[in-house]
Amino acid sequence: MIKRAAVLLLCIALVTLCLLPAVVSAEESPKVVRVGWYDTPFNYKDAFGRRTGYAYEYQRKIAAYTGWKYEYIEGNWSELLRLLKEGKIDLMSDVSYAEDRTEYMLYSSIPMGEELYYLYISPNNKEISADDFSTLNGKKVGITRGSVQRGQFLDWAEAHNVSAEIVDLDGSEAESLVMLSKGQIDAFVTLDTYGDPNIAVPLWKIGGSDFFFAVSKKRADLLPELDIALNRIQAENKHYSEQLTSKYLKNAGTNLYLTVDEREWLDAHGPIRVGFQDNYLAFCAADQNGNLTGALKDYLEFASGVLQNASPTFEAVVYPTASAALEAVKNGEVDCMFPANLTDYDAEQAGVVITQPLMCTEMDAVVRAADRQDFLRQSQIRVGVNQGNPNYEMFLLDHFPAWTPVYYPDTPSCLDAIAAGNADTVIISNYRFRDISRQCDRLNLTTVYTGVNMDYCLAVREGNTLLYSILSKIIGNVPESTVNAALTYYSADAAKPGIGDFILAYPIPAVISAVIAVILIILAVRGVVVTKSSGKSSSRNN
Repeated sequence: MIKRAAVLLLCIALVTLCLLPAVVSAEESPKVVRVGWYDTPFNYKDAFGRRTGYAYEYQRKIAAYTGWKYEYIEGNWSELLRLLKEGKIDLMSDVSYAEDRTEYMLYSSIPMGEELYYLYISPNNKEISADDFSTLNGKKVGITRGSVQRGQFLDWAEAHNVSAEIVDLDGSEAESLVMLSKGQIDAFVTLDTYGDPNIAVPLWKIGGSDFFFAVSKKRADLLPELDIALNRIQAENKHYSEQLTSKYLKNAGTNLYLTVDEREWLDAHGPIRVGFQDNYLAFCAADQNGNLTGALKDYLEFASGVLQNASPTFEAVVYPTASAALEAVKNGEVDCMFPANLTDYDAEQAGVVITQPLMCTEMDAVVRAADRQDFLRQSQIRVGVNQGNPNYEMFLLDHFPAWTPVYYPDTPSCLDAIAAGNADTVIISNYRFRDISRQCDRLNLTTVYTGVNMDYCLAVREGNTLLYSILSKIIGNVPESTVNAALTYYSADAAKPGIGDFILAYPIPAVISAVIAVILIILAVRGVVVTKSSGKSSSRNN
């Protein structure tokens, strides 16, 4: 029995030794993939010479699953497409599907993403008008040779009765944009990821399509590995391509520009009047002079400069509650209000439409410290609600419909009610907790994260379509990092301690300090009196 076991172990050892060199060899010699590199937002080098971009990051993700080693072959898009056809490169990113291309390339089973194509003109071009397609007739339109954009432009031109001269371009995107700026072509069709306002301004959307990784038919062995990697990336994160779009392409497109109608509306209307809720830091409040402060103040200041062809201004109007600000929108006192958090149905009932979020916050439940551990397990919960705040009412209906609302004039009153046992909780933004933290400490209250977030949006009166479009473009171009920085700043600023907080936190040192201060003042006053008396005595002696 022992001999048989020994023989079995020896066989296992021999098999292991036979397999080990193969594994080591695979690790020492990864599969080399020649990948096309062309200078676009998909592939570029940063200020430090490091490769980056949409396609580059995606390819590195693929390499994490395949173990591939990339060899970068640089050139313009047309050159690289030819090299792929000839089998001189193995892989190319950002390739739209075309039937004739299937003769010499293989497409990945999952798209890299979706791209849009726009027609760009020079900012100095006064002959081509966005309001009149016929102004493109007879003009020279540059399109990259062999690109899908050519066919899409022909379809678009036919649909709009446009007769233009197509100029096939073989240079890089940068070279084509230089031709546009010099007037060698009148327009240029390319991705919506371009649009330096000093060089090119997007005018019309021409079309769009999914784009893929393409593999040379001479390297068909790569396609199964590529498809497996793409499926694993999708399983890991189904929003991966959308996140890459947001990271690399979001602010490079046409939403940086207002249309002619939008600019005319803005010029005729003047400042956009924004109603806001008072006493709502870190988001918004009126300072001692009645002026807007909080993250909304910083947001509107930044928003004034995010568009390339317009500089909107804003006029902030304070209201005691969100409900009052919403009524002001409905009756035309202001153009929009903040903060709004209504479902589509509730917004329709109120006669307003809701923009995409300006800000987002985690929502905490303020509870008695003794109840913190078991709070979310309780079946019956009385929640304090500020009167005149429809945002919280809708939030509770959506997320905690079984809770019983108890109404109070303001948040401090809700906190007092929790401490007294008349309510169990109040829901508050994590950015606003610092504003009430001192009262919570005094009342022995703490917070529990509810597991849900709240979006803060603008509400615009129904029918005000141009304003809604303008605000949507502005919101889409304000970086999330800017918003978060402002919220962090004002939430910290709201928590700065005052002398009253020092006395409450340290009563004995505060009393001692006060006594010492009084003694010093008395001694100082007596010193002045004694000095004056001495001075008078000296005068008499003289």
